[in-house]
Amino acid sequence: MKGLARGHRRHHRLPARLFWRVYLNGLVLLVLVALSLFAVGAALGRPGLPHNPRRFVEYAALRVGDLRADPQRLAHELARVHDTFGADVTVYQGGSVLASNVDPPLAPLSPEDEARLVRGSFVISHRHAAARVEGDPPAYVILKGNIPATSLLRGASFLGAVLLALVIASIPLARAIAAPLERLGRAVRAFGAGDLSARARLRERGEVGEVAEAFDQMADRIQALLRTEKELLANVSHELRTPLARIRVALDLAAEGDLERSRRYLAEIGTDLEELTQLIDDVLTAARLDLASGRYPGAELPLRRERVDGRDLVLRAAERFRAAHPERELELDVDPQLPVLDADPGLLRRVLDNLLDNARKYSDEGARITLAARPENGALSVEVADGGIGLDEADLARLFTPFFRSDRSRARGTGGVGLGLALAKRVVEAHGGRITAQSEPGKGMRVRFSVPAAAAS
Repeated sequence: MKGLARGHRRHHRLPARLFWRVYLNGLVLLVLVALSLFAVGAALGRPGLPHNPRRFVEYAALRVGDLRADPQRLAHELARVHDTFGADVTVYQGGSVLASNVDPPLAPLSPEDEARLVRGSFVISHRHAAARVEGDPPAYVILKGNIPATSLLRGASFLGAVLLALVIASIPLARAIAAPLERLGRAVRAFGAGDLSARARLRERGEVGEVAEAFDQMADRIQALLRTEKELLANVSHELRTPLARIRVALDLAAEGDLERSRRYLAEIGTDLEELTQLIDDVLTAARLDLASGRYPGAELPLRRERVDGRDLVLRAAERFRAAHPERELELDVDPQLPVLDADPGLLRRVLDNLLDNARKYSDEGARITLAARPENGALSVEVADGGIGLDEADLARLFTPFFRSDRSRARGTGGVGLGLALAKRVVEAHGGRITAQSEPGKGMRVRFSVPAAAAS
């Protein structure tokens, strides 16, 4: 249970590449937000005067009162005020300028405003304030500065800058994720609507690209499966048409009273019925083996398993072949100690009979056929080899495809519908084994399959 829990947590963990992609994008967002705040701060200027300029000008008047006896220090202090707060300050004493950090100096107060200084400092306008300097001779300070906007406006400016930076910086990530997902969604909808050629064909790296590639592969497999099913129906219909047509001709001749000609068709009718029976049996077996291969979840495996002696299975196949084709030479190379199998003996007999019959059909009468069997890594390994016409590389790749017959085999008129090797492959794989083929044109073919041995009782 703990292992399942750990696996469940790993399953829901954000994939590494996508995690780093989002994480790095977050760092970029933070950098852009910091730069935007710096830009807004620079645009708004220095902090400026406090929200109550009277207190600031009163403080300035107090400092002037302390320093006006030392003009050099006073000038230095006024310069610091200008550099720090961006405020213009001019000190008037006895109607003339005592000190100023701006050129030209600020305009002096009117007589009415100068009289107001007796009652204390006051704000002249939105950006001007004045205060009296204590001591003799009488003096006053006029201040003009960068009085800031309200805190709400300043906060709104910073918030707007942050939101703008986030909106702009999020566009690349949103486009990088949304664009391929939209393309994948269009392909999925088109495929679901019946367009089997619809593919995402994304070349994206990362998880989105992997999902798109998985969809394309799934669509290819579904399209191939549907095409195979259609080919199956078309080929079965084609193979049924010819023997049924001959049977109909024979029945028509018999109905017309031409008994002599109808008798000549009786042997062919028997052959036709055998072909129809074999074809129907092959198709039904293929359906059973589709269940055994797990293509339909929940279906029961149709294999009728029992313990089968491997040596007896191979030798009986050789006996059947020699009895049916005494004119052909069959060489045996069978190990005396072959494993016991837990298998369906009927289906494995069909595999061996089919491989031997194919070796006979596609090799000349004088060519030797070899049947070899030996134990190999806990399995029974069987090989059927012939010195026949062989196959080229393109045909060899399609050898186990249902209803496949190469042009060379058709030219020989060997008969059959091309289901034998496809069924052999399904039978072997249904038993947990594997089957392979090696061939070259004019050098014959070797087909080898292996089936796991039964577990020791």
